[in-house]
Amino acid sequence: MYAKDHRIITSALLACCVLLISAWETSGQTASVQQVTSIGAVQPVQSTSLHITTRPTAERMNESLVRAAGNHAVLMTHVNRIPSEEISSPEHMNKTMDELMQVFSPSMGPAMIGYGALIGAQSTDYVEGVLETATQQGIDSVIYQLYVDPNYAVKLPGALSATADIQTSWASDIASIDRSSAHIKNQSYDMQKQTQWKKMRADSRPKRLQTISKAKSLPFEAPDVMTQQIAEVGTIRAQDASASLKRQQFWQAYGRTKQPQTEDTTLNYIGIMQRKALTLSALEILGATGAESSEWIEKYMATPQLNRCVATARLNTEQCIAAVHFKYEDAFCIAAHELKEISTCITGSAL
Repeated sequence: MYAKDHRIITSALLACCVLLISAWETSGQTASVQQVTSIGAVQPVQSTSLHITTRPTAERMNESLVRAAGNHAVLMTHVNRIPSEEISSPEHMNKTMDELMQVFSPSMGPAMIGYGALIGAQSTDYVEGVLETATQQGIDSVIYQLYVDPNYAVKLPGALSATADIQTSWASDIASIDRSSAHIKNQSYDMQKQTQWKKMRADSRPKRLQTISKAKSLPFEAPDVMTQQIAEVGTIRAQDASASLKRQQFWQAYGRTKQPQTEDTTLNYIGIMQRKALTLSALEILGATGAESSEWIEKYMATPQLNRCVATARLNTEQCIAAVHFKYEDAFCIAAHELKEISTCITGSAL
């Protein structure tokens, strides 16, 4: 009952925070970034006695963070499959293009943030640091600070370790997009020499352009089985004996066998998207990301800077597709704009 009571954020606080976030996003000023240094050796974490009751999986499947993370899983499943395939027909080309249309949706940025937030909730140093702070200062006090101060989460114990996990995972996904772009680009050059492709005229351009244009407003939702797989994992505590299996289950949803790793743990700064993910991680750890918080969370996950870059990439894709005369040229448009230009957008906003 204690944990349940403290998950409820009052409507007045939510309304206040929505106004604060709206003002921050639309003020035209760039929020300050947190300068950080490389992460030192991690000390063994001590588990605090504070316990947060886990909400039922069926309930979590409908929550903003889980649904957003599920959307990112759908995109990365398509992206990670590309290097193992060769485009074999015009229908296959169109299918590849259509599966990647999610990159043009305003939901792509929130999907990355939701995904990052759940990664942070698996960083045991951060989990125990957040819970220890809540034990000392009170859950309500910590939740309030997370809502009103966009830099508060960065100051919590274990924050740098969690941020490194988030950044490494995002960087790994960007690298996957780049690999898929290079794979399709190479195919576009090979197709020019192949009899079945080199004289094949392009199909209906208006139909292709209409599909691309619709992507900017279409909602994208992950299949229930994928959302459930993600929702079941939740926060991972230091003493959790099933932590390894939970992490494996989470990463399988993204087409991976394990969490991405890197030897470079240097963080030059923590940007806006990273801080948003870190804040939502802390709220997830404290059990404050349920249905009562969904409106605030969805507004908080907005990524206007990334959306502007993505809109430009979509227009460039449309121009490329409109100029195509032979079908194999679509492959170049996918590689150069639907993938590579999008990865550049994400890098500029997320890393």
